[in-house]
Amino acid sequence: MIKEKIKEYLFKKYFVSFSKSGDDIQLRQLIKNRKPGTYVDIGCWDPRKASNTYFFYLRGWRGICIDPNPELAERYKKVRPSDTFINCAIGQTQGNLKYYMLDEHNSSMNTFDLDFLKGHHLEDKIKKTLSIPLQNLTTILDKHLASDERLDFFDIDVEGLDLEVLKSNDWEKYRPAVIVIETNLSLRDEMNSDVVKYLEAQDYSLQAKTVINNNLGNLFLVNNRPV
Repeated sequence: MIKEKIKEYLFKKYFVSFSKSGDDIQLRQLIKNRKPGTYVDIGCWDPRKASNTYFFYLRGWRGICIDPNPELAERYKKVRPSDTFINCAIGQTQGNLKYYMLDEHNSSMNTFDLDFLKGHHLEDKIKKTLSIPLQNLTTILDKHLASDERLDFFDIDVEGLDLEVLKSNDWEKYRPAVIVIETNLSLRDEMNSDVVKYLEAQDYSLQAKTVINNNLGNLFLVNNRPV
């Protein structure tokens, strides 16, 4: 426990990044308000490793962390007890989805998309398959986000199901200042992608894309409406 507290102190003091490519530091620049607010981390994976939200958690932000992997619940309870962890998938309808869990080394690529695993030759890495409940994002926010909370950003990493997640939100009711989405298209293709076009229709504008590996990176979109 003492070692953990020392690490947290150093992480905060020296502005250590936990993202894959410094995305959390860039996100801090886009969030003008330094007073802690709220984030929603969809496809959150590990509470620290490759996280775009742990930097903010250390500085007083609090969030709703959503992931279909039930094994993460205890990790979040231990490392980020002030966050709300929800074990589900996000989509426009109710029901259940088949979720493919890989071995620990490949667990960041757990997915609902079997074709995705086939395309990356990962079928032999599947350790188990679960049936995971599918929930609507608006319903979750209605339940877990207080009316006086400032919604600073959505962080979305859902292996190609981004549009389903986005379409399940009520954009008149819940408008984060910034939306971060991991994608693997070229920047030229991103500008005309369904995700960017959809968010532009919700009055968001594409500001940048970070680079993780080749075309893989995070899109940053900013709310055009005054808060």
